[in-house]
Amino acid sequence: MHNIDNKIEFRESITLVIGNMIGAGIFMLPISLSEYGSISLLGWIISGLIAIALAKIFKKLSKKYPGESGPFTYTNVFFGEFIAFVVVWGYWISILLLNASLAIAVTSYSTVFVPELENKYYNISFSILVIFIISIISFRGIKGIGNFQFYTTAIKIIPLILTVIIGFLFFNLENFFPLNISTKTDFEAITISTTLTFFAFLGIESATVPEEKIKNPIENVSKSTSYGVFFTFILYILSSIALIGILSPEQIQNSNAPFADAGGIILGDYARYLMAFFAIVSALGCLNGWTLLQIELPKNLSKNNLFPKIFSKENSNNMPISGLVISNIIVVSLITMNYSKDLSNIFTDLILTSTFCTLILYLFLTIGEILLIFKNKKYLKTNFISIPVFVFLVWMIIGVGYESILLGLLLLSISIPIYFYQKYYA
Repeated sequence: MHNIDNKIEFRESITLVIGNMIGAGIFMLPISLSEYGSISLLGWIISGLIAIALAKIFKKLSKKYPGESGPFTYTNVFFGEFIAFVVVWGYWISILLLNASLAIAVTSYSTVFVPELENKYYNISFSILVIFIISIISFRGIKGIGNFQFYTTAIKIIPLILTVIIGFLFFNLENFFPLNISTKTDFEAITISTTLTFFAFLGIESATVPEEKIKNPIENVSKSTSYGVFFTFILYILSSIALIGILSPEQIQNSNAPFADAGGIILGDYARYLMAFFAIVSALGCLNGWTLLQIELPKNLSKNNLFPKIFSKENSNNMPISGLVISNIIVVSLITMNYSKDLSNIFTDLILTSTFCTLILYLFLTIGEILLIFKNKKYLKTNFISIPVFVFLVWMIIGVGYESILLGLLLLSISIPIYFYQKYYA
């Protein structure tokens, strides 16, 4: 059991949600979206509305099953242990992929200060160093993680708000036209943009994973989820519009750090450095929050005898240190395996596969909610929102592309022999 003094309050739990969503995504995604032009803003709007709908689903589940191990418990209730394990395994893999991309994003924005980091060998070494630093924070316990998350989240929203203010003062409407500058059809461009932007909303469920480490989980987890997602949605939309108002799609596409460059155009090099600093803090805070989920998920599976016991062994600060070391070795391996690509391409490839694995979790939870309607029509009123969410998730899964789907399915299939070994032989 965790001592009540070793738990985080509402302010830390809401910053866990906001901080896990506002990370590298909003700072790096403009580069990936720039080839489609301002039509990508529709992607942000669609993604945001679905994220709010998903937040309602997680809010309801967290109230119904307070203090449980979040995604595993919810999926287990609907589909049983085997499906729950496969789905949560995929979700864990998505976090490992995401954390690799976050470390790379920190390195990408660090090139503003140290241009030598653009060298492939240096940027890989630096990305690994970033993983090591965050591991030290995690080692010190949930209080340290919560405080770091709170302060980095408070800092990271500053550049987005500044971009909104500056962008609307120096707004160039010509940057928005033509809406679609790609060779894709409008529908294809919106589909790809929505798929990419939905990545920035991954983390909706962040407060539900470490519920046992949150005070008053029935109240705080549901409030953190709904308030955090809505706040993030508004900030994403306004800052994305403002960024396009400052930089043309071509300028964004040729940038390693678009928010830093936007600040530099208006306020000079000092602002460029300041924006880059904010982006680095943002990605570090996001990596901090996701690292908590990265070690809590296998710990919860281990407690259910579905993962090796080593993942549930905790240090004096109630942190599963062995799980931290093992999972970070995997993250470092993912970074190293991509050394032949440039930073922006590595980031895009990692997030698409990560998005697919997380979408599978969301899809099964949504299907579970829909099945309740067929079992008892009284659930129609409260669960109806799951139907449009289901259609959207299928659309998104198709949108990630066949390469990411095949890789994601391969990663999911690895869970099957692990499950049967743990269940019948371990």
